[in-house]
Amino acid sequence: MRAAGVMLCLILAGCGGGKQKSGRTLDASIEKLIPPDTVVLGGVSVQPVLKSPLYARLLAEQKEPEQLREFERATGLDLKRDLSEVYFASNGKSGLMFARAAIKDQAALEQALESKGASRIVSGRYNLFGNQAQAVVFLEGKLAVAGPVDLLKAALAGETGDTAKKQAVLYHLGSIPPDVHAWAVSVGGFAPMPLPQTGNLANLNRIFASLESATMTLDLSDGANLAAAGTCTDEKTAKQLHDTLRGLIGFGRLSTPADKPEMLRLFDGIEVAIAGARVNVNAVVPMDMVDYFLKQSPRR
Repeated sequence: MRAAGVMLCLILAGCGGGKQKSGRTLDASIEKLIPPDTVVLGGVSVQPVLKSPLYARLLAEQKEPEQLREFERATGLDLKRDLSEVYFASNGKSGLMFARAAIKDQAALEQALESKGASRIVSGRYNLFGNQAQAVVFLEGKLAVAGPVDLLKAALAGETGDTAKKQAVLYHLGSIPPDVHAWAVSVGGFAPMPLPQTGNLANLNRIFASLESATMTLDLSDGANLAAAGTCTDEKTAKQLHDTLRGLIGFGRLSTPADKPEMLRLFDGIEVAIAGARVNVNAVVPMDMVDYFLKQSPRR
């Protein structure tokens, strides 16, 4: 478990990265609804993920992510039938989820949610379905937006504030290749995962706070291939991050139990590189390693 935790931290913690502007863009219908204080933006290409070898393994091992089922229950949408892409936008504490969907009968979908206990909440010309804390709204049969009711109402009303963070996130979105299965971008020192306040990993909190931007992509065409990249505020901080990550790889190898030599291959598949104030992390998990980890974890 300790080694797996170190691996997860390494995969998510990359910083460094280029700024090509020929990558992904968002539809205007989604972009205008993104809250102005957004510092993290991510997305998943649903159908390619559902068709990937890794997802087929999850189904075979009865380990389909419960979050997918929760999303279907909350929205009434069917992943395999209705969705093409899912996005999330967060200010680091709360945010909205967007789903590009083909909704053939919106009225029937809304009625089905009400029959399951969802309340109809009127906000201007829109109808939200959920409770006073969380809800979902369907827009023109093409888009579902879910999240805290106050954020939904503000987005639908077109409320604006200082959009500098949002514009920075959208700028870095241009460095994401258009054909990856999942991706995320962040700005302004947002930590990609909760970290302890004491111990070896606590040092990463300070380093993350100095990040100017970070990107992550995940390709599931053959196993799991993750690339994380971003920019630190200066070369000294980038060197500290680089050395910390390399140290964690070494710690993970030393902590690998003698009866689990497969874990060594996992750490061998993680590369950390530095170029000035940029640090890049690439992690390759081949399909046989995916099979190994799936067999080690309990079925749902």
